[in-house]
Amino acid sequence: MEKSLGQQTTIDYYDCDPEIINKAATIKGILEKAANIMNLTIVNTTIHEFSPIGVSGVVVIKESHIAIHTWPEHKYVALDFFTCNHTSDLKEGILWLKEQFKAKRIEEQSSNRGYLEKMKA
Repeated sequence: MEKSLGQQTTIDYYDCDPEIINKAATIKGILEKAANIMNLTIVNTTIHEFSPIGVSGVVVIKESHIAIHTWPEHKYVALDFFTCNHTSDLKEGILWLKEQFKAKRIEEQSSNRGYLEKMKA
């Protein structure tokens, strides 16, 4: 079994509430609460609200990062988690985020990153 340095989890949230996903302050609060639910340690948060529409940002966490990009005009949110803590359970937070965004559907993918065996080659 190969050992990796971290795990990348990407989640696509579809049919979200466009009002909720278009406000930087709202997104900041939602992401920080999600990090707390998942027992992740927040270092810094930067969220940018675009004009006329959309939000992008990152929550730097001790375990790595959470990145978000929203397309309110398409009712869509792309969310990426990268964690180097293999004991983190993101499931509760991912479902909580679905409720906050009022998403009707989500798709999730995960992959390991930074295989140690490949670094020795």
